[in-house]
Amino acid sequence: MHKTSKLLFCFPFLLCLSTALHAQNLETERLQDSKVWIDPALESINGSQPIVVWFDEQFLGQGDSFQKRTTEFKGQKRSDLRSRVIQTLKQLSENTIAQIAIDLRSLEQAGHVSDIKRHWIINGFSCSVNAKGLDAIQKLKGVAKIFRKRPVFNPSNSNQGPEFLSTIPTSTFAVNKVESYPWNIKQIRAPEVWNQYGITGKGTLNVVHDFGFKLDIPPLAQTLYTNSKEIPGNNKDDDNNGLIDDYHGFNFDAGNANINEPRINRGSIIHGNACAAMISGTFATNTTNAIGIAPESQWAPVIGAGSIEQAVEWAIEQGADTYSMSFSQPNLGALRTHWRKVMEQAAFCGVVFISGAGNFAAGNGLAPIPVQMRNPEDIPNAVLGVAGVGQDGNRPVFSSQGPVEWNTHHYKDGRVNKPDFATLNFQINCVDLEGNLSNQASGNSFAGPHMAGIVSLMLSANPELLPWEVKEILIKTAKDIGKPGFDFQSGHGFVNAYDAVTEALKWKK
Repeated sequence: MHKTSKLLFCFPFLLCLSTALHAQNLETERLQDSKVWIDPALESINGSQPIVVWFDEQFLGQGDSFQKRTTEFKGQKRSDLRSRVIQTLKQLSENTIAQIAIDLRSLEQAGHVSDIKRHWIINGFSCSVNAKGLDAIQKLKGVAKIFRKRPVFNPSNSNQGPEFLSTIPTSTFAVNKVESYPWNIKQIRAPEVWNQYGITGKGTLNVVHDFGFKLDIPPLAQTLYTNSKEIPGNNKDDDNNGLIDDYHGFNFDAGNANINEPRINRGSIIHGNACAAMISGTFATNTTNAIGIAPESQWAPVIGAGSIEQAVEWAIEQGADTYSMSFSQPNLGALRTHWRKVMEQAAFCGVVFISGAGNFAAGNGLAPIPVQMRNPEDIPNAVLGVAGVGQDGNRPVFSSQGPVEWNTHHYKDGRVNKPDFATLNFQINCVDLEGNLSNQASGNSFAGPHMAGIVSLMLSANPELLPWEVKEILIKTAKDIGKPGFDFQSGHGFVNAYDAVTEALKWKK
């Protein structure tokens, strides 16, 4: 049996566990559609095409279910809700897939369907199909929506660092050792949080979905996450989650644990490292110069925009608190709906999703409003879309603006106010491949990690805050920097760590 088939059909442990706990499952919802919806991009299939399928029963069934169901869990602890939602999603997936497993296997054996991957973050699965396979899948029990997925992009690049660290070096960070910090860390008031409250992000995990990582530079090696259930480098799936050697993170598009693909020559900025260091970096190499907003948090790298379901599921199962995405995808078409549902349901699993607002307001990348902000930063409620300003408080001309539009077959919000907030995005000090703060860079790629660091401090201060409570606190404490009230350049305003953490501490449950 192929590995994909094993992932789809064999769940003896999970089935026993979830059956035993069935009484604790939460309510699920049905989609409103009376017939199977098919992505218009699939109208003509030549050869094999990647698709993702939704079943008609989901945790959030309607386009407005996210906001409605947040009120259902008012006052609950994030850890409790995370556990119950994960259990509900997995049980739903198991029950649904069991009803069509034999038919799917037959389609696979006939060569009409391949590369089957079951998902639980949405009740559905991905696969590749030919025309006969697409026709047959429409007729399977419970199938409600079929989206065309983008093919996986898997660049081939030279490796510039080890896939695994044999030991995680002891962190050199201590608040009383800090000699200096860059202007951006000061401007968002992170050192005030460290000094007054002794809160430095300890106990939080920040997943950085990006590209370009080098794991062995000191500021990042010291806070790098390790999956304790996995033995690195033995080419085995020790924790039985379908992934081999996912010790620090995983490249879901490549299907392996190699995340060391910096793309840029030694001595320059690489994107993933720069973003991770703003969140969880300790001291610049061989110094006591602080570089991260939450320097005692942990971080985990993932790659895989073509495999968002698997990446998000992995993050949830590792206990992620934030999920930072410094990328922006245009022209997703109907697949925007799928990304939004994945992140909405994952937010109920306790993850705060954060994305830079994009850099498409000027220059060669200029895009018109309402598509200056793209996916995932355009997702309402479940994703914090973050724009930024420079040290002088002024918005750079490139910083994408809202509003955005949501008028898909499933989501009918119309105009949505975006971005949500502003941090910093211009001439930011960034680490190089040696761990030095030797470069400056600009872009909303860095606005998002600033927010992720702030949220990490908030959840370190008050771990039981629900994602929508985090947003409520950020709205309450953000400072107006544009027109009074909400505006389409800075959202609800500029966020600083000190005020956000101070308010978070008042919300202890």
